Amino acid sequence: MEVKYIYRIDDIHPAMMWSRFERVMAMFQQRGVVPLLGVIPDNQDESLQFDPPREDFHQIMRTLVAEKRAEIAQHGYRHLYTTRQQSVNQRLYGRVSSSEFAGLPYETQYQMIRDGQAMLRAQGLESDIWMAPSHTSDDNTFRALKKLGFRYVTDGVAVYPYRHHGLIFVPQQNWQSQKPFPVGVFTICLHLDDLEEAAMKEIEDHLKTNDVMVPFSQVASLPRQWYHGPLNSLFKLKRVIYHRGVRPLRAMKHQSVVDQER
Repeated sequence: MEVKYIYRIDDIHPAMMWSRFERVMAMFQQRGVVPLLGVIPDNQDESLQFDPPREDFHQIMRTLVAEKRAEIAQHGYRHLYTTRQQSVNQRLYGRVSSSEFAGLPYETQYQMIRDGQAMLRAQGLESDIWMAPSHTSDDNTFRALKKLGFRYVTDGVAVYPYRHHGLIFVPQQNWQSQKPFPVGVFTICLHLDDLEEAAMKEIEDHLKTNDVMVPFSQVASLPRQWYHGPLNSLFKLKRVIYHRGVRPLRAMKHQSVVDQER
């Protein structure tokens, strides 16, 4: 089976880099690519303030969704980091990142996610897809997401989607368009502040290839026979060997076993 690619753009909010956003969206539209946009419900992260905030931001997002030029994910709440915690992905590599959610009590995370969800809902942008800032979530995050009606997470180290905590994870493994595996579903994560000329050229070149690029929703609804647990485990092993060297086999336990829920 051929490799399928999803493009996602993080940190979408009223004061983002509008010129880069419009340029990359025009490239996608020309090639019929539907990206997943991670919308921050109430951005308070000053490091992401680039342009004057657009008052028509939510209308633009609604139009993109209505015209099927983009899909929407909830990208955290305020994008403010308060803890340092290993995420689901980072446990494999031994890294630790700042997090908006991971490490906080369940009740706190539930309220934050619920408040962000309500803000997007009020703007006609509610989504059942979760995109965590810095890819950092923990078990309390997943419990809260499930309770609040989320169905999908754009994250995880795997080669095909898998089930964990009653949610479907569509893995996010790449920040550029190299072919890391001969089969599977690979999400390419973009940040507007990184999209300088070289990065734009790389995206443009990739869009001209014969690679199959699909919307997030198409992959999330794949038939269950596409959920290949052994391939997911093999891909994790490949990534760990690359990043950290060989580890004890017991450390490679596949924590997101296909079709099993906690």
